[in-house]
Amino acid sequence: MTGGGRGIGRAIAIAFAAEGADVAVAARTRSEIEGVRQEIEGRGRKGLALPCDVGARGEIEKAVEEVGRAWGGVDILVANAGLLRHAPVEGTSDALWDEILRVNLSSVFWATRAVLPAMAQGGWGRVIAMSSVSGKVGGANRSAYHAAKHGVLGLVRSVALEVAERGVTVNAICPGFVETRMISDNREDFVRFGGDGCGEEETFRRFREEIPMKRFLDPSEVAGMAVYLASEAARGITGQAFNISCGAVQA
Repeated sequence: MTGGGRGIGRAIAIAFAAEGADVAVAARTRSEIEGVRQEIEGRGRKGLALPCDVGARGEIEKAVEEVGRAWGGVDILVANAGLLRHAPVEGTSDALWDEILRVNLSSVFWATRAVLPAMAQGGWGRVIAMSSVSGKVGGANRSAYHAAKHGVLGLVRSVALEVAERGVTVNAICPGFVETRMISDNREDFVRFGGDGCGEEETFRRFREEIPMKRFLDPSEVAGMAVYLASEAARGITGQAFNISCGAVQA
């Protein structure tokens, strides 16, 4: 599990532990992943906390190797790490573009490439990549983020076909607005680029009003889909991208 220290990643890790899985969580902030590890173990399962910069290929590969040494391998990969930044395209530097694509897209590729050979050889595996409704639609002032999330869907669909006959499924989840730190950390930019001169409270009221269910998601709602996609009940589902957006995106 990449990006497992908080928000959606934490919710998925806890949900998997509740279903009887041992869970390794990888993220940059040691204190957060240690806290999640303790929650996993508090539910009677084994946990691993793996400090890791998912934007660095070597660190992801090292984390996968550590899981292999501890538990024999990775049966289910949840590639969840994400980074959101706002900027108009003319204000998007090469460095910002590269960072956003590394964290949101390249990390999914690196992690998938690292776990896939053993899954395919063993005849069973699950890869669940976190895209976004931003992978289905465009969005002004977030071109790098939307490009990366669209890229995740292309990666998922392609890899799914490569391993379709080997017992491995590869799918994506596409959440809309979720009540997480990613949203709170970017509140000023959401207001600046999407508020039409309104203040923070009014901007987010409008965002919610535009959603058919008039609310943001709770991370547990995304976790429920991840648990399902990892289950035997979902063994015939691969190469798909599931929206969870309170009705905001329907394609």
